[in-house]
Amino acid sequence: MFFPKSLSIVFIIFYVILSTPFNTVNAQTGPGGIGANDGTSDLIIWYRPDNGVVTSGTSINSWSNSAGVSAFNLSETGSNRPTLVSNAINGYNEISFNGTNRLRTGLTLTTANFITNQATSVVVAKSDYNSQSSSLYTTDPLVSSTRFSTHIPWNGTVYFDIGTCCNSTARIQVGGLTGLNDYSIWSYNANPSTGKQLYRNSDLLQDRAGSSNYTSHASQRFNVGGYTSGTNGYVGDLTELVVFKSTINTAQRIIIDNYLAAKYDRALTSNDVYTHDNASNGNFDHDVAGIGQAADGTNHTDSRGTGIVRVSNPNSLSDNEFLFWGEETKDPTYNFSTNTSTYTEQLNSRWRVRRQGNVGTVDVSFDISGLDLTNKQDCVPLQLVLDNDYNFSSPEANDVYDLTIVGTTATATNVQLKQNRYFTLRYTDQIVWDGASFSNGSGTANAPDTTNACLKLTVKSGNEAVLVSNANVREIEVENGATLKVSDGFLLEVESGIINNGTIDLLGEAQLIQNHTGTTLNSGSGSLKIRQQGTSNLYNYNYWTAPVNRGGTWQIGYLEDANGAVNFTSGYNANPATTPITLSNYWLYDYNAVSGEYSGWNFLTPSTGLTPGRGYSMKGSGTSGPEQEYVFIGEANDGDYSYPVVAGNDFLLGNPYTSALNADQFINDNLSIIEGTLYFWEHFATNSSHLYANYEGGYATYNLMLGLPAVAGLASNNGTASKPKPTANIGVGQAFFVTMENAGTLVFNNQQRSFAKESSNEAVFYKTSNSNTTSSVDDRIKFWFSFTSPSQYKRVIGLGYDSNNATYNFDNGYDAQAYDDQPNELYWIQEDYKLSIKALAEVNIQDELPLGVKVTDVGLFTFSISEMVNVPDGLSVYIKDNMLNTYHNLIESDFVTHLDAGVNEERFSVVFQDGNTLSAEEEALNGISIIYDGASKHIKIRNIENAQLKELFVFNTLGQQVLTQKKEVLIETNMSPFSDGLYIVKIITEEGTKTVKFIKH
Repeated sequence: MFFPKSLSIVFIIFYVILSTPFNTVNAQTGPGGIGANDGTSDLIIWYRPDNGVVTSGTSINSWSNSAGVSAFNLSETGSNRPTLVSNAINGYNEISFNGTNRLRTGLTLTTANFITNQATSVVVAKSDYNSQSSSLYTTDPLVSSTRFSTHIPWNGTVYFDIGTCCNSTARIQVGGLTGLNDYSIWSYNANPSTGKQLYRNSDLLQDRAGSSNYTSHASQRFNVGGYTSGTNGYVGDLTELVVFKSTINTAQRIIIDNYLAAKYDRALTSNDVYTHDNASNGNFDHDVAGIGQAADGTNHTDSRGTGIVRVSNPNSLSDNEFLFWGEETKDPTYNFSTNTSTYTEQLNSRWRVRRQGNVGTVDVSFDISGLDLTNKQDCVPLQLVLDNDYNFSSPEANDVYDLTIVGTTATATNVQLKQNRYFTLRYTDQIVWDGASFSNGSGTANAPDTTNACLKLTVKSGNEAVLVSNANVREIEVENGATLKVSDGFLLEVESGIINNGTIDLLGEAQLIQNHTGTTLNSGSGSLKIRQQGTSNLYNYNYWTAPVNRGGTWQIGYLEDANGAVNFTSGYNANPATTPITLSNYWLYDYNAVSGEYSGWNFLTPSTGLTPGRGYSMKGSGTSGPEQEYVFIGEANDGDYSYPVVAGNDFLLGNPYTSALNADQFINDNLSIIEGTLYFWEHFATNSSHLYANYEGGYATYNLMLGLPAVAGLASNNGTASKPKPTANIGVGQAFFVTMENAGTLVFNNQQRSFAKESSNEAVFYKTSNSNTTSSVDDRIKFWFSFTSPSQYKRVIGLGYDSNNATYNFDNGYDAQAYDDQPNELYWIQEDYKLSIKALAEVNIQDELPLGVKVTDVGLFTFSISEMVNVPDGLSVYIKDNMLNTYHNLIESDFVTHLDAGVNEERFSVVFQDGNTLSAEEEALNGISIIYDGASKHIKIRNIENAQLKELFVFNTLGQQVLTQKKEVLIETNMSPFSDGLYIVKIITEEGTKTVKFIKH
């Protein structure tokens, strides 16, 4: 290093210095990484022109000690103040002395707070005169008994004193030097054991034996730039001055010399290891630091210096090996910006490595307290990256290290800092399609996959970007002219918003989910495309809603087919022969009115604005084949949508999103205002009339208990099989009816979204196509009972058990009212309700569940269990004919009977035991009730007051006796220790016995 214009410096240390030369933990923040700047090491004085200088104009008032010992701060007042010269040398300031000004400490020096008989002084200075009688720094007053001083020059010689003035043991002196009016790096060592050495630009000028002690003097202070005795002061310039209260070793001196040479653009005569301070090597002049081992075996293995980089723990350090690094930016204000080669967020400053030999691997850490990491996600690592390319365009994989962050320190271990490599910090914030390929994704060919939820996806113009697997990203930006396609059947999941100024195309069954809360975060002038298939039958309705919007609403006239925006006619029938097709606007309606009020259908035009989630009806296109594909183009619906609702109304709503809608979540979110069942209209494929009286179709049903298919003919009857029962996932664009029980606000939100494909039977879209579906996976007991008419149309009703939510009363979301009125109907009777789904808490063997039947077509009707799940072995289910007093086990076979026209709500019931097998003794004990309470896991005996219990037995389905009570029969018996399943409990009283089956779960 070199110093701005000459400066006399006074150092005082009001501090107890540790006797250990360097503290390993803290010895890395001094000059070049030698010593600590917090007063804990033998570094006692460090004046830097880039730190701690306070001025009035150009006059210097004070200069703080960067060694961290405040007692050695310098100051001056009045006309004695030196001058600050800005940007004097390599962008750094200098301190200029004119012979009458100075800076000095305010305290006197003693051997307790200063030095004794050894020291190292390093100074970068120049003189205006080759012959002057002055000191650059000295103790004050200048007395013959003791002093610590340097003269550059004194009557043509350069010398340093420590201890008794002017004798051979105290002074080292070199004459005949030239070039003193230019900056040099002067290093002086004094030690009784090793003598005294004077170096200029790392070149040894003199090596003398001997040293003498510095002796305390009551009036001595440390001065820079002038005497206190009144003689002429120093005329020249100073940039940096360093004093250690012990002698530094050879490796440390070489490191400091290289640090100063780079900082002040000086050439070293020897030991010039760090060469990246040259213009040809990029001028990495700043915050240079190093580690290494000199030829004499002395070493220094932990350095940070004035920068933010610390290197330590070399694993293979030998003699004459050094590792240096320097930064390109002086006084950087750190921030990150996108590297357009790697699309990583890269720090706006770089370092460069210079080695002599190979020190092996090292630990590298960074002080990140001053870095702007605002945009770095917690789920991505901060990385150290090395490259032989200044732009870091293609670093090798083994040159990238993830950093571990503890507090404000980020560290990588076992780093190989290769010769001449550049290094910096970076993190990955985005996956980029650059028009030809992906960068930074975790999937195939660097595309995003499901592990990239913390990264933004940026799509640039060029070739289309195509996702061929599921992907999860933080946000998306599609730039102007760019296209992002998601292949058929895959999910693109976005944690936040989408800025779309290009095109997003969801192909086939591809879906888009956004997971944030609150209102939409989507913006941009671009558009998203998503497709859905509806019925092509001219006479059949689909109930639709739009998954996109334009300016906040949707018009049916925006719909497109493969050839563009569809046309509309006011006639009854669509015309598939036009290009694009022509639909009929005669059948466009929405509904929000009193349940069953036909006049509540509200006519729409193709230009009526519909808000997201609003359902509408539209008939088919008449094209050949069962389906017509439509294209929705606009901004993806996203976030919260709400509707005020009126009690008693039916509301035609729909899934507003570009993904499936989870019906369970939608119901639960709105259960305080809705009855809790969703109804989906399905027309038969064979429908051939616009007349309402001739419509063939019905409503499929779904609630939190189970789903029911719509009434339909069997497959053998002209192929008019019903679609399967609804699942918990509502397809894209699918609308449905909901009955409002209370006034309030109905809500849609992103948390209701799900990924489910119709082709995989995970979601159902009611467009009259045939497929099969699987039951939802849960452990609740469920039955689907079918009622098939003589003309082979089948109505299905459901029975389910949910111990947490269902009761014998009507339970919103679990019980469902029958929604349509078919010629031949089967339903559950519960108080004033006709139910298509009945939910109860527990299977009670003694339950009798009454059925209602409505018959129009006289003839043979079939009662069946079309499906059942989670039913324990041994449970019997009977259809009881109260008129004939017969029981038919539906698990074993269907029940076929002849029915006359009319409504009968008393004849049939579902029961779980054959009443004809009851013994006379059991009949006598019918007043006693035995139930199993699933909540408490207890068998409970009721109405036993007038009978004496003698014994109780519990058997499993194998007939094994698992529990016996004889001496004391309890009216409540804990079944928790036993496994779930069907059991038989038998009680014996004085009057007889009673046996009941129950299911423990």
